[in-house]
Amino acid sequence: MDDFNPAKFSPTDYLTLLKRFVTNGDVFEFETDVYPPPTTFDPLLVYLQKLMKDPLVQSKVLGSRLAGKVFYETVGRFVLDCLHTQKFINQTAIGERTQMEKMMEWTMQKKQSTWQSLLQQLGEKYEKDEFDIDYLRRRFKHNGWKKPENWERLKREWQGALNEKMRKETTKKIEARGGGISGNFQQTLSQMENHMRNEGTTEEQMLQAWEMMNGSWTETEFEKHLNIVKIQNKYPEIGEVARRMGRLPDEEGRSRLAIQTGATHRLEHSAGSDIEGITIGRNLSALMPFELAQYADTELENLFLRKYLTSRLQMFRYKSEISKPSRRLRSERASRRGPMIVCVDSSASMYGVPQRIAASLLSKLEETAERLNRDCFLIDFSVNIYPIELRARRKRRTLERMGMKAEDTENFQRGHFPFIGGGTDAQKMLTLTFELLGDGNGRYMNADVLWITDFLIPSTTEDLMRRFKEYQATGTKFYGFKIGLGDTEWSQYFDKIYEVHYRQPRRF
Repeated sequence: MDDFNPAKFSPTDYLTLLKRFVTNGDVFEFETDVYPPPTTFDPLLVYLQKLMKDPLVQSKVLGSRLAGKVFYETVGRFVLDCLHTQKFINQTAIGERTQMEKMMEWTMQKKQSTWQSLLQQLGEKYEKDEFDIDYLRRRFKHNGWKKPENWERLKREWQGALNEKMRKETTKKIEARGGGISGNFQQTLSQMENHMRNEGTTEEQMLQAWEMMNGSWTETEFEKHLNIVKIQNKYPEIGEVARRMGRLPDEEGRSRLAIQTGATHRLEHSAGSDIEGITIGRNLSALMPFELAQYADTELENLFLRKYLTSRLQMFRYKSEISKPSRRLRSERASRRGPMIVCVDSSASMYGVPQRIAASLLSKLEETAERLNRDCFLIDFSVNIYPIELRARRKRRTLERMGMKAEDTENFQRGHFPFIGGGTDAQKMLTLTFELLGDGNGRYMNADVLWITDFLIPSTTEDLMRRFKEYQATGTKFYGFKIGLGDTEWSQYFDKIYEVHYRQPRRF
């Protein structure tokens, strides 16, 4: 017999609905998004829909990436907690479901002697849960207890009443816990916004520090991680190399012919009306009449606000606002936005300050990869290598903060450098790098490659050094981020090596 879960949703399904809301402002509707439509709506879905339709929540979440991140994790943690509770409630009903199955195997003698007391017992237990005892008594009287179809009907009624009781219990717990979720979200966001105003912290720095935290706001933990992020202020090379790896259009790359568009604002001489057509946006002065009618209707006001926040209102398009294009050819630099391969040195020489600088740069790169939706492969290397998909690790850490534990317990994959010490061997790291670059079916062909290291790395085999040059000659970009003083024999293999110098703290 099925457990109570009308929509048959997995944890991932709920989190997907949250992600769609945070990313695009989409609020699901039962008639279209929840399929098949449950006959009794899942109380958790009902709660989420109500929360997403709150205009104040929408204005916050859709107006800031930071607010969206905090909302997703705060509500996601609540969702997973509710699912754990629902699972526990389901487990408590296992014994009763077993009784239903055994009932169907009773002998005729036992059915005759038991049906009246069973109906009485179920009627008292499920009096408020839609168990129709009077109807069943009428069917079981006058030897109705002999008919198998009546016992099948009793089983369905019993299961339905049990589901209804469980649904009510789940709804009660969701409402009790969910009442404070919106307030917790607002409070956490307010504390972070106050910090931004008072300390001059940027939203991007807040996002990076939040990713390093455990998912709940505490001033002391936040300050600890923010200090690592603010290393970027001391070393502007961190931001420069992150922008370079992000590969926004710049003046590097090969020239190509492109169309440059200009604009002239001129109406046709005999235009009878300035209206050109219909478009979408949020210009209130150009709204179509039915959109204004929605705003005036109290029942449709929330729909209007959501469309306004996501710039989806239908508006008139005017000729006077349309630029008449003029075109000419020009040459511009071609620039791609491909994947990244980042190799981080975790040998003994990178302990201390270099470790903190590397962590700050890695946080910046991680934020860049997520913002630009780019694949990033991370290789931690010393005497051995620890490879990991950076965006996959970021997603897993987010789920862990919300309460969904991962099986893997590697420190590096949890977001920390293992720093096993010892020397530095580039052979395994380069072998894996070239395998990624040369995989014709993979996502990392033509990737930008970055080394974060002190470059105290001995040269490796002639074959690997030759392949290094071959990939460089075919357009692969190799960048280095050198932490510490001193020349390096690796310079000839890199398009550019950024250097940062630091001072070791004194120990007394």
